Amino acid sequence: MNDLDTILSAVENLTRRRILMALVREPHYPLQLSKELGMSQQAVMKNLGILERSGLVESRRESSDRGPYKIVYRPASEFTLTIDLRNGMFRATLSEPESGGTARENCGMELEEVRESLSDIDRQIGEFDRLREEMIERRNTMIRSFMNSTIANELGYLERSMLYEMLNSPGHDVGTVSRDMGIREDSMARMMNEIENKCKDAKERDE
Repeated sequence: MNDLDTILSAVENLTRRRILMALVREPHYPLQLSKELGMSQQAVMKNLGILERSGLVESRRESSDRGPYKIVYRPASEFTLTIDLRNGMFRATLSEPESGGTARENCGMELEEVRESLSDIDRQIGEFDRLREEMIERRNTMIRSFMNSTIANELGYLERSMLYEMLNSPGHDVGTVSRDMGIREDSMARMMNEIENKCKDAKERDE
């Protein structure tokens, strides 16, 4: 699978996104894409080249009864790209479907049955999205609340940055976060220890 930066660079272009929308429907020849998208075949080939080098599409030669071999393009990878930009949060994540799954055969279903099933699936996806939004907001509220506390406001800029990274990466230990930030591990550990002590003192005063 491609890295996140490569994918973001490839799909930032509207033409390439339109090409991908056509290819996920069915494989296409460059001439077909040129006619469908209303652009020159040269422009189509240029963007197909970028998508292929990025690993998002692949090409293969197919024989033709009416002439020489043709090159057909199709998607080469499957993934979900999620970008969260919120007050206090920026995160871009890339996930791939689990391999080994088998799609349900729908050839024996009537058109309306398929559409009804798809509608139900879309409804469930909508529920997942709604739940995800609630969890993201809950997460951000907790981070903002701590970052706006009296304890955090007493810190300097660097210390607040270190604190934010520790809050935003709760699954990482001090050593991992310090390496990601390019900061000495002992400095971050000392700062975290001071904050924990201040939190304990504040809790005791409140009690």
